[in-house]
Amino acid sequence: MEEVLAGLLLINGTDIYTQYGAFLAEETEDGNVNYDSLLQFPDLKEQPKVSLQDEDGERTPDVVAQAYEARDITLQFAIAAPDARTFLTRYFAFMRFLKEGDDGWLTLRLTDVGLQFRVYMVSSPGYSQLVPFGRGEVAASFTVKFHEPQPTFEFTGQTHE
Repeated sequence: MEEVLAGLLLINGTDIYTQYGAFLAEETEDGNVNYDSLLQFPDLKEQPKVSLQDEDGERTPDVVAQAYEARDITLQFAIAAPDARTFLTRYFAFMRFLKEGDDGWLTLRLTDVGLQFRVYMVSSPGYSQLVPFGRGEVAASFTVKFHEPQPTFEFTGQTHE
């Protein structure tokens, strides 16, 4: 499993699996909630228009300039560790890393598909203990909500083999 997860997701250049034991996780074996969230295009900004009382319909510009709204991306992560102490150390360090970023900013780079996103952390709205404390190995999944103020869908073309 380690060779599959290592180098898959870099945040600010840090391999989160190698550094924190964190990785993108799915609820089901064939799930895609993470890529669904990452690849969902944001809404387009509303176009300027004027509705005059004595005219049918509305007036719009001759040239429609399309631009994206800011968007939120919610990702599901997991961390597993051989014991509670290691798990808690990894989990709290990873969450602190996401909160602090580089002046708060995070660059998410998915090496398997060559995509990059510039975001900041907004919240962590979900946590699920998968393997309870006190039984040796400990594992949990948790969601993190990020905000992308200027969506770019940057395709780097560089993939991890």
